[in-house]
Amino acid sequence: MHDLEQDKIRDRAYQLWDRAGQPEGREEEFWYAAERELAGKGAGDGSARAAEPEAPPVVPGRLS
Repeated sequence: MHDLEQDKIRDRAYQLWDRAGQPEGREEEFWYAAERELAGKGAGDGSARAAEPEAPPVVPGRLS
């Protein structure tokens, strides 16, 4: 994955996580939601609700 792609994912994941109230321990699920959304697998409307993940995978440290 290119750095520019990762930067976009990181920025979108942060937006989703922030809008959800910055829940502890759920950073990774927002990372994956941002990946899906930016890959065109999300709802396409850019809303945080549409991109909110179904199941939280656990992979610590991605948003750090």
